Amino acid sequence: MGGKDVLDYLDSVAGIWGFDVVSRAGLVTPPGMPERQAQENDRNLDRAAREFFRALAEGRERRPGLRSVIIFHGQRATFDELADDFPADHAYWKEQGWLDPGARYYTSARVNPFYDAVGRIVEWVARRRIRRDLAAMR
Repeated sequence: MGGKDVLDYLDSVAGIWGFDVVSRAGLVTPPGMPERQAQENDRNLDRAAREFFRALAEGRERRPGLRSVIIFHGQRATFDELADDFPADHAYWKEQGWLDPGARYYTSARVNPFYDAVGRIVEWVARRRIRRDLAAMR
């Protein structure tokens, strides 16, 4: 597994948690690192820091993609339907307002209406499956 694979994985996890990843930097830091590698690391960090600062200064929320919206709705179904199994998650989601019927995403960023519709269908299917599985366990 290389640095790009690790960054892709971390990007994916952060996205699942609702974070907006605006930049990435993978550094190579072997013992006795050559000066050339240290300079490349510095350039990568500088580029990532500038991109991060630009995103902060811009202050605009990026619109979530379809995958992020689907994950949001799937998690919402899970933490709402399984409140007894995940009480801390349920309380947190409720406190954030994400369990409210009108919630479309973790943030107030605009969500593509088609993505929202697909996410709500995924949520509906997930809720039905969870309820069916819980009934079968009883």
